[in-house]
Amino acid sequence: MRIGLLLSVLLLWAQTLLAQATVAVAAKDSLDIFKEGAPASVLEAYNALWNDATHKSFWNEFQQKFAADFDTKKQYELLFSQNIDVREIDLFNQRRKQQDFLKNYPDAAKLSEPFKRYVENTIRWNYWYWVLNHAVARSNADTKNLKMSSLPAVMTEALDPKKIANEEAFLTAPYRDFLVVFVTYFNSRDHAFNKYSDMGAAMNDKAAFAKKYFAGSQALPYYLCRLMRETCLNTPKDAVVSTLDLLKTTPQSEKYTRLATEKCNEVLTRKEEKKPAEVASKAGKEDELIMQNAEGKTFRLSDFKGKVVYLDFWASWCGPCRAEFPHSKAMQEKLTDKQKKKIVFLYASIDEKEEAWKKALEQLQLQGENGHVKPADNAAMLRKLMVTSIPRYVIIDKNGKIIAPDAPRPSSPDTLNELLKLIDN
Repeated sequence: MRIGLLLSVLLLWAQTLLAQATVAVAAKDSLDIFKEGAPASVLEAYNALWNDATHKSFWNEFQQKFAADFDTKKQYELLFSQNIDVREIDLFNQRRKQQDFLKNYPDAAKLSEPFKRYVENTIRWNYWYWVLNHAVARSNADTKNLKMSSLPAVMTEALDPKKIANEEAFLTAPYRDFLVVFVTYFNSRDHAFNKYSDMGAAMNDKAAFAKKYFAGSQALPYYLCRLMRETCLNTPKDAVVSTLDLLKTTPQSEKYTRLATEKCNEVLTRKEEKKPAEVASKAGKEDELIMQNAEGKTFRLSDFKGKVVYLDFWASWCGPCRAEFPHSKAMQEKLTDKQKKKIVFLYASIDEKEEAWKKALEQLQLQGENGHVKPADNAAMLRKLMVTSIPRYVIIDKNGKIIAPDAPRPSSPDTLNELLKLIDN
């Protein structure tokens, strides 16, 4: 369960982006880092929990009864619709009901102690994940605020960074997801809750924070691997190399190192960035958004010069993105034929897999131009746009000038007027 940022996936790009943790709605890594990276002894301990029929029966009942409590989409909707006080009370009540279910389970006596602790850890860390994520996700969504939201101190005082590492808890998915928001939030607290303007600094600081508090536990290599896989493509090479070096020196990290290296190979093997003078000489070519359409043909943002562009960054897995599409369609329907020739609605997908994007295109039938964005091809423009979460909207005028790097959404009553003003200029 994650988002993950972004976010998990997303989750997003490049050296000078606001690099605070995960994106508001983040893509899950398509690979299960725990099952592919954890040592055999850890996986054996995990698999042993499911050899008992009573364990399986309990878990099936537990998942059915509390499905909504562990439904990522549902919990994110509540995260953005409730203030932290209301949210924490709801989470507390969810946790209590889950604990009561375990305590009063008819066959509780048949559950092994390790399994009971597994369930208890699942309940505990799911609660803490969503408490901390209330600050992390909402802060990432608020791109105009240069500080992360802080939670009331009394709400987090039970979390002692020195006592977070827990080998039994590591077997549970909520705990592993919690590690990400824990590092993000508490590392941010150590830096006065200032958001990062440098992805390299963000990765280095988070890796150092994790080393300080996770050293000697399975949490450290897992977290470092996940940090790299989720952010390396948009992070300066020196920070990625430094984090990989730290991962390599961590005990029982061989498989995690391989997973991180495979994901980040493009960064690890690329040439060093050119000197500022060299970059400036080619700015016209590099400061561009390059995409591929559904047929695989390459096109560029500059191809639409002479028209106003409403650029929509989205992904197939992003619920809030999809919720805005009907409003975008409604805007287009309000335009006259003459106005439609002067405005381009450009949908830029950040899906990791093109197949997922193409499938979504068939379902959604978006009206306008559609392209798939590869971060490696678009570092300069993505730095300029400072995309840290999706949905994200950008307005570009007829001369190719970025007028609004964080433009209002299609559902905003101001958006259409902003576009119409530009075509008349």
